[in-house]
Order: sequence, then C-alpha cells, then structure tokens
Amino acid sequence: MIVYHGSYTEIKQIDLSKCEPHRDFGQGFYVTKFKQHAKNWAKRKSRFKHDGFVSEYEFYYSELVVRKCKTKQFENYNEEWLDFVVLNRNDKNPITVHDYDIVEGPVADDKVQNRIIDYLNGEITKAAFLEELKWHEETH
Repeated sequence: MIVYHGSYTEIKQIDLSKCEPHRDFGQGFYVTKFKQHAKNWAKRKSRFKHDGFVSEYEFYYSELVVRKCKTKQFENYNEEWLDFVVLNRNDKNPITVHDYDIVEGPVADDKVQNRIIDYLNGEITKAAFLEELKWHEETH
C-alpha cells in the first residue's frame, strides 16, 4: 500500500524522536492513504509559505509486521476510538499511553478536533458526538 506524509520539509529518514506528542494515536509518525489529505497537511504545516512536501512510502502489511508489531486498528469512528484519542491527546498524561507499534484508523481533522473540545467541555454528549461522526468525511 502506498502511504503519504505531509510536512513543511521532505522526510527522507523517519525519526520518531522528532514527532510531536499528544496526537490522536500518541507520539508517532503519521501517514495516510489519501494523498490529498497529506497535501493539505503539508500546506498547513508549512504555514502556507509554500505547498510543503508530501513524502511517499510503500508500506507492506505483511505477516512479519503482524507477528513482530503490536497493532491496533479502528475501522471507523466509534466509542473506543474516541476514548483512545482523548487519552492520547491529554497533555497531563505521559507522552506514551499505549504500547502499540502501529495504530491505524480515522484521525481527527480540524472539524472533529473542535467537537472533541466541545465533548471534553461537556457541551456535547458522547452519543451525540459519535452520531455526528457517522456523516463525517473518511480520514486515515
């Protein structure tokens, strides 16, 4: 599978120590199967000074990966996904709150991030939030 990473600079060598903590799935190197999402992220990370860079990688979800790596997959937005994202985004928690090597699933784009904040502030219930996500554009 071809995956993409959008950034302000080209990434030739992945260095996990340079990855930001407290993201949806924790500190890690994020890729997407949607090239346009990587392009949008690259532009955002470059602060619109230029289009940024989209790095492309070939990822093999092989039997070796399955045997050697602890993986977690979220098929879609659901209650387990929301609890996992909230746990990882909480900056009061340590940088690493799980021991997965690979986490795959939808991520919280700007619209979803804003609603997560509303949920955390008690302005929307978990059930209402998850209902809204049923109509949200697919992310990865």
